[in-house]
Amino acid sequence: METHVQITGLQYACKEAEIPVVMTTLEKQKPEVLLVTEQTHDFGIIVRALIGTTFRGVVSRFDLENVLSMMQCGNTSVLVGQVADTDPEGRCYNICISGDYPTPDKTAGCTLCRWDEWRWTGTPLLDCCPDDRRLDISLKVALAELRLGRSMNKQTLLEHLDIILQLARWDVSQETQQQLNHIRLLAGQHTDSEVRSFAPRLRHTLTALGSKKRIKEFQDTFLPMLCQSKEAEQMYCLWSSMHKAELSDIRLWQPTITSQLEAIEDCLKQLPADLCYQKDQFGALMHRLLYLNIPRCKLMMLLSALVMRRKLQMLLGLSDDEAERQLTLQLAPIFYGDTERVRKFLLLARGQKGADITSLVSRWVRDSHICAALCHRPLWTILHDAGIYKATESNWNIQLNIRKSWG
Repeated sequence: METHVQITGLQYACKEAEIPVVMTTLEKQKPEVLLVTEQTHDFGIIVRALIGTTFRGVVSRFDLENVLSMMQCGNTSVLVGQVADTDPEGRCYNICISGDYPTPDKTAGCTLCRWDEWRWTGTPLLDCCPDDRRLDISLKVALAELRLGRSMNKQTLLEHLDIILQLARWDVSQETQQQLNHIRLLAGQHTDSEVRSFAPRLRHTLTALGSKKRIKEFQDTFLPMLCQSKEAEQMYCLWSSMHKAELSDIRLWQPTITSQLEAIEDCLKQLPADLCYQKDQFGALMHRLLYLNIPRCKLMMLLSALVMRRKLQMLLGLSDDEAERQLTLQLAPIFYGDTERVRKFLLLARGQKGADITSLVSRWVRDSHICAALCHRPLWTILHDAGIYKATESNWNIQLNIRKSWG
């Protein structure tokens, strides 16, 4: 028996300009491919594809469960396959693995999902927007027709497939991703050429969700759009009505907002797979959620918490503009990834004399809030470029009171 497995992620395995050459070589030579499991901090288990000793992509998230099942059946962490065909437009390729492997049991091993233990207990939640409802309807219609073939008018099916392509660009939920992949497979086997033509376009939609361009769009387009949506405003209005008495009391309004923000932060700290560290890097967060198979109900909880957090921060004047966000992200590694501590540092450092800033840095290094290995040139460069510390690097180094034993 032969099993076909899709390999994606070539953009992470080689330079952009090299991809066409790599794809041509794979098509011509059809080399042997090794699949090797790897445990990562960000995505859990992935399966790398190696040609010889060279990294050439990863197993598609849609084939990952099947490949891991095959490895478990064979009691191995390595499988051997061979390139079967390539898709230059989708920048992916398929490999063929020979051997008799049982079909994986979709229900096995799912009794304890990484998301089972997490939920946002705050209320209210974001309601589904009209586009979400349209997408859900079109997914159901397309799946039913492609699976059962009830002779629906072809134009109607094509219109629903077109809606799916238009509206599926932001939905990283496990359910939607599985439905999209199922529709892609069924469309690719359809007898009608117009319906089949949607298969590569759906594959592009699926793979584009993990691209650097889409990560940036999540941050710069989707999040602002979500925060300014009618659904976000309705959620905030409902929350305000629930706390009307406190918010109308000048002594209580700020403590009420602060308390709600603290509750949201406490909840976000419980996110699985250390996702809390990326709550302020929305694009990277959504990229990881895509690979961590977040259920739709949990995704709505998380988006609700993040949108409410941003709206309440705006009320207290805490929301970051783009320049401030970029500065925070630059400084985060120096502060062990703690963006909240970065903001506190910037609040204390801005407008202070140079000697006071270096004194603060020295104290925070001693208290293990700042990484000692990064507190000289890396930290000086960022603060100097931002106009926060204006003196020279030599002055910075002279004024720092750092012992080698710290950090």
